[in-house]
Amino acid sequence: MATTPATRDRFADLMRTAALGAVILGHWTMAAVRPDDDEVLRVGNVLSDAPWLWPVTWVLVLIPLFFFVGGFSNATSLARARARGRTDRAWVRGRVVGLLRPVAPFVLVVLAVVAAALALGAPRTLTLTVAVVVLMPMWFVAVYTVLAMLTPTMLRLDERFGVRVPVAMALGSVAVDAVRILTDVPLTGYANYVLVWGLAQQLGFAYRDGRLLRLPRRTVVVWFVLALAAMAAAAASPWWAESMVGTAGQRSPMNPPSTLAMLHVLVQVAGVLLLRPVVVGRLDGPRLAPVLDRAAALSMRAFLWHLPVVVVLTGAWVAAGLPLPEPGSATWWWTRPPYLAVLAAALWLVLATGDRLRSSRARGRAAVPEAQAADAG
Repeated sequence: MATTPATRDRFADLMRTAALGAVILGHWTMAAVRPDDDEVLRVGNVLSDAPWLWPVTWVLVLIPLFFFVGGFSNATSLARARARGRTDRAWVRGRVVGLLRPVAPFVLVVLAVVAAALALGAPRTLTLTVAVVVLMPMWFVAVYTVLAMLTPTMLRLDERFGVRVPVAMALGSVAVDAVRILTDVPLTGYANYVLVWGLAQQLGFAYRDGRLLRLPRRTVVVWFVLALAAMAAAAASPWWAESMVGTAGQRSPMNPPSTLAMLHVLVQVAGVLLLRPVVVGRLDGPRLAPVLDRAAALSMRAFLWHLPVVVVLTGAWVAAGLPLPEPGSATWWWTRPPYLAVLAAALWLVLATGDRLRSSRARGRAAVPEAQAADAG
C-alpha cells in the first residue's frame, strides 16, 4: 500500500473532497424528475419549484474550490516534475493523459449504453436528455484540463507579475461578462471559463507558495466582507440571478461564468483561508487522516459515477410502476433523506466493485512475471 507523504496538505484534500462532494449532493438533491402531460419523464431542477432555496447555492456550490485546489495541485506537480528534470511539455502531456485516463472509459460506457437504449427502442428525447445530464459535469474535467495545459505559462506570469495577474483576470472577466450581457449572446462569454476558473487556479498558486497564508487575518476578513458585499449587490441587480445554479428563464451565472461567479471565487477563497487555522491541526490525526485520504482518493471516481447511479435507480423505480413524488412538495422533501441514503449506498457499491476489479487485475499482472520466472527456473 502506498504511503501518504508526510508533507501532504490535507486541507487541500478536504477542499477538493468537499467541492466534489457538494456537486454530488447538489445534483442528487436538486434533480426534479416528473412526467409531463404525455407521461414522458422530464428532468428539471427543484430550484424552479422552490426558488427560495437560492441562498443554499451560495454555500453548497463549491466549484471555485475545485479549481483553487487545482491550482495548488498543478503547481505542486509541475514543481516536482521540474525538480526531476522533466520538461514542461512532458509534464503537460503526462498531466493530460492522467486526467483523461479515468474519464475516457466512462464516456465510452455512457455512449455505448445510450446507443444500445436507442437501438432497443427507448424514447429518443428522454434518452438523449439523460445522456446530456450524465455527461454535462464533464465540463469540469474539460476546463481543468485546459487550465492544466496553461499551468507552465500562468506560473511564469505569476512569478513575473504576481498579484497583477489575478487582478487582470478578474477585471477581464467583468469586461467579457459585460459584452455577453449587452449582446445577449452566451457564446461571447465563453472566455470566462478560462478567466474566472483560471483566477481560482491563480489563487491556488499563491496558496501553494504561502503568499495567501502569510496575509494578516484582518486583511482576509476585509477581503471576505468586501467580496461578499459585492456579490450581494450583483445578485440584487437586474443583470444577474440570485442563485448560483441556473434555472429556466434566467441567465445562468455559471454557463458561461459570470461576474457573480468571479465574485463567488473571491468569497470562497477568502472563506477557506479564514477556516483553515480552525481545522488544519485536526486533519493529520490518526482517526481523521485515513478517512480524509480515502475520501480524497475516491472523490473523482464518485464524481464520475454519481449521475449514472441516479439514472439506474430512477429507471428501476419507474419500471416497477412506483409513483414519483411531485418535486418541491412536502412528500418530495420528506423522502429526500432515504433517497439520498439509497443513492449513497449504491454509489459506494459501484466504487467498491471498481476497487475489487482493479485489485484483481493488479494481482493478475503481478502473477505473470512470477509464473514466467518459475517456468524459466
